[in-house]
Amino acid sequence: MSTPAQTHEIEDSQVSKQGASSANESTIGVRLRRRSLTVPGILLGLPCLLVLLTPVLLVGGLIDLVVRRRGSTVRISLYAVWLFAIESVGIVVAGLLWLRFAPSGQLRGRASLQAHSRLLGWWATNLVRGARTLLGMRHFLEGRSNLDAGGPLIVLARHGRPAASLLVVAILAESGLRPRFVIARELLWDPCLDIVGHRIPNYFVDRDSFDNREELGNIARLAAGLANDEALVIFPEGTNFSRSRRDRAIEVLGRTAPEREASARRLTHVLPIRTSGLLSVLETDRSADLLFLNHVGVEDFHKLRDLWRNVPFPTPLSFSANRTSRQEVPDVADKAALVRWLDARWEEFDSWVTTNSSASS
Repeated sequence: MSTPAQTHEIEDSQVSKQGASSANESTIGVRLRRRSLTVPGILLGLPCLLVLLTPVLLVGGLIDLVVRRRGSTVRISLYAVWLFAIESVGIVVAGLLWLRFAPSGQLRGRASLQAHSRLLGWWATNLVRGARTLLGMRHFLEGRSNLDAGGPLIVLARHGRPAASLLVVAILAESGLRPRFVIARELLWDPCLDIVGHRIPNYFVDRDSFDNREELGNIARLAAGLANDEALVIFPEGTNFSRSRRDRAIEVLGRTAPEREASARRLTHVLPIRTSGLLSVLETDRSADLLFLNHVGVEDFHKLRDLWRNVPFPTPLSFSANRTSRQEVPDVADKAALVRWLDARWEEFDSWVTTNSSASS
């Protein structure tokens, strides 16, 4: 374990060397163009929502009465206001943090890093709290003690809807862990996540070029210098599960890695691991424990209509955290053994989804 002083030195060094947050989406010009749309959209949208809230609630209440919903339209309307409010506060606080740290050249320093990590945790935790109160969302976590043991951790999380990523941030924040994410670049259209996510170590990956050398190099750099209160989160499936995507992945493995095909065919609820990004992480950090973070329920909401039909949530969302000491993981030097081990763990991962999906249905 590193001493606190060593940890601070590592953090300062790595923050200054973290490099791009995205290969294609993090240039100054691209960020300014994107934020010129998203930031005013949130800051101006909030007062508009507040002005329209009373008639929206009256109409929404009438709709719920006619179609015999348990306040679904009203609940979602109120949550939209809550979301815009939390986003607005996040944007304003991020601006204040810039004023505090940027003029003195400390925006990439340790104090700024910790302040922005706390802001990200506050943002996610309060969005989740709003969902609990207004949407009736509940979730529980098996194996919480595996997080309470602290970091550094490399978290292999099941891919899901944006709500899954939000809950992952909240779960880690509640355990005192600061996340570094390998996450889809599409989420940069959330302005708070965009602004804060560019000031702390994260990588917004282009899933269409996941095996690109530049992408893999940036992902590997993200794994360098993890502190004792940090967790690097990667979604090794790369995208949401569907049977057609599973079949395509098996077809690709049949051509590129036939030794993995049999294991992939046994998967019924998750996609096979895309090994390139994960192996680059494991090669960079060879000491952090692995945490397999699974969930069921989040993937059921594909569209706003699905959410509307299920609010308030009929059953809790289930999460599971299983920790593996790094000493139990095959050495990254033997990639074939490591990939076999990961595939075996992923089959267990899939079995948990099967069991708990049946239990919640």
